[in-house]
Amino acid sequence: MSLRRRSRIIAMQMLYQIQLTAAPLPIVMKQFWQSQDISVKLQPFASELVEGASAHLEAIDTVLQDTSKNWKLHRMPVVDLSILRCATYEILYLDDIDPATSINEAVEIAKSYSTPDSPKFINGVLDNIRKKHSLSFNHKKN
Repeated sequence: MSLRRRSRIIAMQMLYQIQLTAAPLPIVMKQFWQSQDISVKLQPFASELVEGASAHLEAIDTVLQDTSKNWKLHRMPVVDLSILRCATYEILYLDDIDPATSINEAVEIAKSYSTPDSPKFINGVLDNIRKKHSLSFNHKKN
């Protein structure tokens, strides 16, 4: 498994923990790094994803809610929501990652960590975000 995928999984796990416990991001990250036997190589990208998704959470959740009109965010499985938040952050704010890669990685993570229906749902939501925002990618990193 690639370092980036492992970093994405770690970020998803931290966002999951934050969602379930409502603990502040710095505390979750500190406890996570101290309690897990994780390579130092994974920390920069995982940290970038969780910090970025958290910093842009309101905008990301608005995009997710607008894109998944038949699903309220609070009804989504927390694992799916965490995966979607990470991938949406990548699609909207990280210029150096192709949106198709972000979508593929999210789908693969969902196959391992969520329900059998989740990969298809996540793929559909993220592909719609990619299509809807493909013309507005100039706002990334702003």
